[in-house]
Amino acid sequence: VVVGTPGRILDHISRRTIRFDRISIFVLDEADKMFEMGFADDVEQIIGYLPDQRQMLLFSATMPSSVEHLLKKHLYHPIRLEGESQVDVRLLHQRYFDVDMRDKFSLLVNLLKNNTSGLALVFCATRDEVDIVSWNLSKHGVAVRAIHGGLSQNRRLKALDALRDAKIDVLVATDVAARGLDIKNVTHIYNYDVPKTSEDYTHRVGRTARAGAAGDAVTLLTQRDYDNFRRVLSDHSINVEQSKLPDFPRVEFNRRI
Repeated sequence: VVVGTPGRILDHISRRTIRFDRISIFVLDEADKMFEMGFADDVEQIIGYLPDQRQMLLFSATMPSSVEHLLKKHLYHPIRLEGESQVDVRLLHQRYFDVDMRDKFSLLVNLLKNNTSGLALVFCATRDEVDIVSWNLSKHGVAVRAIHGGLSQNRRLKALDALRDAKIDVLVATDVAARGLDIKNVTHIYNYDVPKTSEDYTHRVGRTARAGAAGDAVTLLTQRDYDNFRRVLSDHSINVEQSKLPDFPRVEFNRRI
């Protein structure tokens, strides 16, 4: 069994340190996100090295046109399986706060300290923002770890172990790092940065309100996120209500760590 990223597999192919002649099963995981990140050509190139006689399995949270194109081009009489959502939307409370950019972090600290029971996932748009937000949260007494693709595998595993062992209450993550993670008993999702698409929003909030438990999905909306939020709400199945801003103290936030 070989598990790898497209770039690393192509590197082995170019150096002739991997052989494909005996491959019988090819698995493409997180296909939608992989294509969104620009790996479509790499995937096509890898498929070109596969034997004609093989089984191909493709896993994807959503089915955009790029994935559909791959299905039609490379899969022969495929069987399509769709899993049911584990999220009970009746138990998922979705709300947003329209807040000034200068006050966004202060609001997050207030919500985490006063309105969050159980485990919380905080989503940021970039690796740098994950590091900055998690560092500042720790300075304000929040038991937190960061997880993103720039961390070593050992540090990512330590963050997950700390969360599962209840040594921390908050995990700050990027979308890519959080996809596929098995984290149970998440009670709150915080969109510190608004996702760009409704699919990403659905994937984030789907981490809570599972197995009959209630969950809270909170979006911190600032002016720079209005366009992204409009795209999220273009999916009329998403029902997010606005909440009144609570009174909260402004706390220090440093962008240099």
